[in-house]
Amino acid sequence: MPMVFDSAHFAHMTGDDAALQREIVGLFRGQVAAWRGALAPEAPASGWRDTAHTLKGSARGIGLWVLAEACADAEEAPDDGAHALRKLHAALNEALRALDVAYP
Repeated sequence: MPMVFDSAHFAHMTGDDAALQREIVGLFRGQVAAWRGALAPEAPASGWRDTAHTLKGSARGIGLWVLAEACADAEEAPDDGAHALRKLHAALNEALRALDVAYP
């Protein structure tokens, strides 16, 4: 099973720079706030698929593997996408909780 947050990967990607890590996590949190509306089942499928794709890249860079996997599943979901989007939102909430613990 994939890890929710792979801190070793994130440390590697940031050169183990704690200030940079905090900055990236802050930017990620800000982006998530903007993306939530686009990830609604009632939003156009092309919109939430594009947002899931963008979020997947960010999640992979940080080491949020469960979230990245949920985003990949949403990209491949049928146009109604409700189940995949629920899974994505649950993974996003779990990822944010993991980041809150690591970067309060």
